[in-house]
Amino acid sequence: MPIPTQVWHGARQLRVAMARAREPKEIQDSAGKPGGAVEVPSPREARRQLRIELSREQILDTAEQLFSERGYHDTGLKDVGERCEFSVGTIYSLFDSKDSLYAEVLMRRGRGQIADMRRIAEEDGSPDQRLTAMARLQIVHFRRYPAWGRLMTRVLTVGVGQETTLPEEFQDAYREAIDLEATLIAEGQDAGVLCAGDPRALARLFSALVTAFHAMDPEISDDAEDFDVDEFLGVIAQTFARSAAR
Repeated sequence: MPIPTQVWHGARQLRVAMARAREPKEIQDSAGKPGGAVEVPSPREARRQLRIELSREQILDTAEQLFSERGYHDTGLKDVGERCEFSVGTIYSLFDSKDSLYAEVLMRRGRGQIADMRRIAEEDGSPDQRLTAMARLQIVHFRRYPAWGRLMTRVLTVGVGQETTLPEEFQDAYREAIDLEATLIAEGQDAGVLCAGDPRALARLFSALVTAFHAMDPEISDDAEDFDVDEFLGVIAQTFARSAAR
């Protein structure tokens, strides 16, 4: 039977932790000068920390799946614990509340996506091409984590009532994503390649169109349509191109 990926990953983490535990207390700083003594965890402590981290990830994986299947209100900590075989007490030892668990489920994947959006925004190249690249990035990221993608699609879809107040970190990340897209659109307007209009309003429209594709993407949606990614990206390019406004 194949060994699960998370087990391989956990074993690798354990080897790294054990190796670090055997390192001398005296380290060199980045300039090559002797640094001060640092406290390195013992092998036992390294194993304990690794178990905690693996347990945390298993709980997050399970909660992500359940929230995507049932929604926030119909998923309880008892449901999460039963599926991943942890007690509710163990969950509370790692997360303050159901709300904090939900917030981390949303942001665990989202932090990587916003970091990649920043990278695209700062790259060289035509603004219209980078805007299309942002749409592709989001599609790829949602497909990489389909349960999270289904949950996020429900959270982001305009007109769908929110089940609970969205965490502040998530709201900040959403505003940053819109700001990145709006800045890119404004840059494209200055370059004469993207259509005229309020950049922030256009960024929200862009985001809504990408979310609408997620809702019909056969790799994450239960209500899929036969709409190819490249075909959709062509629609995005045509919609926001300067010629589209004429």
